[in-house]
Amino acid sequence: MTDIIWGNGSQVLTKDSFVLNVTHRKNGNKENYSDSEKIKITSADLPGFPHNQQEWAPETLQECIKDAFLKCEVDRREEGTLLAKVSHSGVGGY
Repeated sequence: MTDIIWGNGSQVLTKDSFVLNVTHRKNGNKENYSDSEKIKITSADLPGFPHNQQEWAPETLQECIKDAFLKCEVDRREEGTLLAKVSHSGVGGY
């Protein structure tokens, strides 16, 4: 099963990475996650964010993730950064 964490988007680092303030962790995750994690987006399902990675830009990412409650399906960790599929979390928060 895939590890999943949720939280609020904060600082954008590049056109495809940002800091997530982790507030929730799925029961049964294989790894431990800190309260602040760097996320590199492997794929995104965010309203207003282009599907084509060539069109991604830090400004667009900022508009889509800043203070939004996000779900991150973690693929793996590389050099301290989580590679994850990122989406807006549902109305119930999960």
